Amino acid sequence: MTRHYEPVTVSVADLHPDGYGLSEDGQHAVLGSLPGETVIAMPFRRRRKRTFSHVQSIEIATPDRVAPECSVASVCGGCSLQHLQHTKQVGIKQALWREHFLVHPKEIIPPVMGPCFNYRSKARLGVRYVEKKGRVLVGFREKMNGYITETESCKVLREPIGELIAPLAELVMTLADPTAVPQIEVAIGDRDAALVLRHLRPFTDKDLSILRGFACQAGVQLYLQPGDATTVHRIAPQSGSELLFYDLPDQQLRMYFGAMDFTQVNHEINRKMVNQALALLSPGEGDVVLDAFAGIGNFSLAAARHARRVIGVEAAPASVDRARYNAAANAIGNAQFKVHDLFKSPLGSLLEGVSHVIVDPPRSGAEALVRELIDHAVLRLVYVSCNPETLARDASILVEGGYQFEKAGVVDMFPHTTHIESMALFTRSDASPRVTFRNGS
Repeated sequence: MTRHYEPVTVSVADLHPDGYGLSEDGQHAVLGSLPGETVIAMPFRRRRKRTFSHVQSIEIATPDRVAPECSVASVCGGCSLQHLQHTKQVGIKQALWREHFLVHPKEIIPPVMGPCFNYRSKARLGVRYVEKKGRVLVGFREKMNGYITETESCKVLREPIGELIAPLAELVMTLADPTAVPQIEVAIGDRDAALVLRHLRPFTDKDLSILRGFACQAGVQLYLQPGDATTVHRIAPQSGSELLFYDLPDQQLRMYFGAMDFTQVNHEINRKMVNQALALLSPGEGDVVLDAFAGIGNFSLAAARHARRVIGVEAAPASVDRARYNAAANAIGNAQFKVHDLFKSPLGSLLEGVSHVIVDPPRSGAEALVRELIDHAVLRLVYVSCNPETLARDASILVEGGYQFEKAGVVDMFPHTTHIESMALFTRSDASPRVTFRNGS
């Protein structure tokens, strides 16, 4: 049975961590609303005793509301907070971030901030042929459903890709089978951009000619992915390096990466984040630094400019190979990289002589690693986090194990989204491992 909804008036009291406004009793969730506002809301879904609605009109607006730059910001799931003034976005994120901690830092670091638009260098765009519309849509998915947002451009993607949304949709529409392409991976460097087209069925020779022509005209590298990640291959241009790069000028580094490599999505913020991480870590010429979850060497090689030796550990062999390539390309001889899965085995002897540690784990955090670090002579630990919950958990473990929670603050890696990146510094004043007693032993 189809549920019939009528508009309702909602006074918005709070902002959910997912970016929508909540009534004081929590029963109404209104996408696009802000605390302090009164809105006329049109319900569209009932889930877990909560009614979800879109804003139909705003009766009382907060002074913090701004007009979104993007015409589809209220629909597109790529952004959640374009209607909120940027500094207020960051302030709300910092307040939500602090709520997770049972132990608190001695000092809150000012937020690391950068550009609000045209910043995103990595993305996965959905592609779908919509029969009712008789055309292909390319973009991020709509909020709270699987439909592709109908849009001509994207204000958060870096150029030139941000303005290629409509041309990409037209491109796929000209292919022999427009339903064969379900997604496009985007990777953008400081000079070049790459697109990876996932396709479910083979392209015709005419298709390949059309694709190569598009890549030449748009000035992008174009890759095809007929299967898993190992099947990715470039079809245009047909010569030249396949590597993109971003620069870390303060460390005199050029970091090379492939279209499918993991990198931070906001290169401007990443430059500031690397600088802050080094300032907090403070490695000296006699220190040995461990970079856990090292990726392609983003923090490792920057630290190597200051430390005696750096060890980077990373589970993905392809990332380790890229980190070694970057070390050689930047003539850095005091950094070594090892394939090591920190979720499956401890570091053991790799920690011998290590005085400083950088940790940049996935959303699940680094619980096993921080428990191991408690029993070793590590003096300074910088923790870069993409999940406040797991950072808070690991911070409690470190403090219980004898570390001081010195400083922490948010990093505005994803403006207009609810994603919260942050960085924290933990120190220990002596070089002796803490002897801990657990489970009553």
